[in-house]
Amino acid sequence: MITLLPSKWQNWILPPSTIPMVKNSPQKVQLGRIAHVYFEHADLEAFTRFAKDFGFVEAARKGNTIYYRGYGRDPYVYVASQSPVRRSTFLGAAYVAKDEENFKKAAAMPGSAQEAGRGARGRRDGDFCEAEWDIPLHYGPFNTPFDKPRKGQFQRYRDGPALVHKLGHYGYVCKEFETELEFYTSNFNFVHSDILNLPQFPQMDVMTFMHLDLGEEYTDHHTFFLQRASPTMSKTYVHHTSFEVADFDTQLLGHHYLANKGWKSVWGVGRHVLGSQIFDYWYDSSKFKIEHYADGDVVNCNNPTRREPVGPLSVWGPELPSDFGDNKAR
Repeated sequence: MITLLPSKWQNWILPPSTIPMVKNSPQKVQLGRIAHVYFEHADLEAFTRFAKDFGFVEAARKGNTIYYRGYGRDPYVYVASQSPVRRSTFLGAAYVAKDEENFKKAAAMPGSAQEAGRGARGRRDGDFCEAEWDIPLHYGPFNTPFDKPRKGQFQRYRDGPALVHKLGHYGYVCKEFETELEFYTSNFNFVHSDILNLPQFPQMDVMTFMHLDLGEEYTDHHTFFLQRASPTMSKTYVHHTSFEVADFDTQLLGHHYLANKGWKSVWGVGRHVLGSQIFDYWYDSSKFKIEHYADGDVVNCNNPTRREPVGPLSVWGPELPSDFGDNKAR
């Protein structure tokens, strides 16, 4: 069986540590959606080449910072800057508050920067909304064994990147697991979709996939995840960021395009179990893991939290690399 966590866990005697169930409440900051991520790169020029091949579209440049967008409603989904110390670093993510009241509530939290938060609201009339381009969304319609809607028409796909729609999720392998989990679940409307424990230690929860509780409105199965770092890991690091593309064909076109450009595949293409999405992980120019995904699950307040042992990560696809959980960013 392919498991998420390395076998070195098995040699440690661990105290019980279960993730408490959480509920949303009006006292918490209500976030509407994830908007974009921030990275510093040791070599911004190299990342610029990767970004184009991955399917980002440059929206604007300000000094040593480049804003990349997809074809969704957010003015940008990825912010890349030249590192002043030539060291690649993940700086965090930005979310769109549900409304002005919740934005002000977030801005009042200790350590918040109001101007930085205002830039994450995703307004369509901002500085980065003027770019337009030809967007190849879904080809089709698709002929199936019993239904042939595409009569006398041909599928002719074009070689090129898998254009990104939006930022879907990100997450940490976390040394300070309980502290970080408490921060996110006590201050914001994150709730658990799936909680995983170790089969050999059922009272040790090691990972949670969380979604933003939007009530009856459906949202992605997970926007954020936290994985407990193994006892041998010394620090917290971002595991990967993930961006949605239109469909399976687009994903495979993007996979072959990245491979032909000489970029290194991490794992994919395959179909996940939790979240169900079709995945394709790559290393960017700084060795951060970055994912294209399509066809993910969506949930709402009527979906209960599920608890289960760590098990296979994929229904189909290549074998899970032994170093999938490692941090190779430089």
